[in-house]
Amino acid sequence: MNKGIIYPIEIKIANKKSWFTPAESNAYYRTRYSRNAIAVHWWGDGTGASNHDNIVNYFLNQGNLGKKSVNYVVSDNKITLMVSPDNVAWTTGPGNPTTISIEHQPTLGAEGYKKSGWLVDQLEERYGRRLELFPHNKFQPTQCPGSISLNRIRAEADKWKTGGYNPAPPVATPKPAPPVVPAPTVSITYSVLPAPVSYTVNKDTNLWNFNTATWAGFLKVKALKKGEGYTVHAIADNHSVKAQYGITKYSFDKKLTNGVNMKDLDLVSLPQPIPVPPVVPPVVVVPVDPDRNAIIAFLTGLMKSIGEFLAKFTRS
Repeated sequence: MNKGIIYPIEIKIANKKSWFTPAESNAYYRTRYSRNAIAVHWWGDGTGASNHDNIVNYFLNQGNLGKKSVNYVVSDNKITLMVSPDNVAWTTGPGNPTTISIEHQPTLGAEGYKKSGWLVDQLEERYGRRLELFPHNKFQPTQCPGSISLNRIRAEADKWKTGGYNPAPPVATPKPAPPVVPAPTVSITYSVLPAPVSYTVNKDTNLWNFNTATWAGFLKVKALKKGEGYTVHAIADNHSVKAQYGITKYSFDKKLTNGVNMKDLDLVSLPQPIPVPPVVPPVVVVPVDPDRNAIIAFLTGLMKSIGEFLAKFTRS
C-alpha cells in the first residue's frame, strides 16, 4: 500500500444529538455495534462537486435538529468527516450499528472514485479487516445509492491497497489523526432524606441506570408496574439531563446508580387520624352551707309556735 499518499480530510463534526457512541448504539439497537462494512449513499439530486459544501451544511442542520447524520461526504473535490468512523451515524436505518456511511456526489467522476477508494482503503487499514460495501437500499427501501458503482469503489480501494497509484497524487500532507470525540461528562449529586419516604409507582416504568449524560444512554435495570411500592432513601440529581431519581438504601450503600424518575412516583398519603373527643371531668356540685342565722330564726319561730299552742291548750 502507498502508506505515504493521502488526501486531506476536512473535519466538520455533526451535533452530538444526531449520532451514537458504541455503548449508546448497543443500548438502542438490537443489532450489536461493529465496524464490518461500509454503507454507500449518494445525495441523489444530480448535482456535481460544487454542491459538496451545501450537502455538508444540510447534514449539519439535520444534526442540530437531532434527525440524522453521516460519517463522510465524498465528491470529486474533497472528503469531509462529519462523524468519527468509530461512532454510529444515523443515515442507514437498521444498518447504522454495523456500517460506516459515506455520502457520494451523484455525478461522481474518476477523481471522486479515486478518493472514495482511498477512503475505503484507509478505513480497512484502521480496522484491520476487509470491509464489505453495501448499498443503502440493502437496509431500507430507497433508490440510494443510484448510479454509484460499488464495484468501481472496490476496484479503486484494492488499487490503493496494492500500491497501484504511482506516482502519488499531487496532494501529500501529513495524515490527520481521526478526531477523538470526548465522552459526555456525567454530573450527579445526591441528597439523603432525613428518613425513608414511601412512594407508589404512578405508571408502568423502569428502574434505570441513570449514570449517563444523554437520554439515549439510559439502561433499563428492571420493569416496574403501576401501583408498586418504592421506598426512597436518597434523591440523585443527574444535572446532565436535568432529572431527579429516587434511590433505595441498598443502591445508595452499594454505590449503584439505579433509581426511578421522581416524576414516575407518587407520595404515599398517610391516613388522617380520627379525632378523639376530649375527656370532660364530671361536674361535682358542692353543697352550699345554709345560712346559720336563717336556721336559728326558723327554729326560734317553731319553738314560739309550739309554746303558744301549748299555752292555749292549758287554758282550755
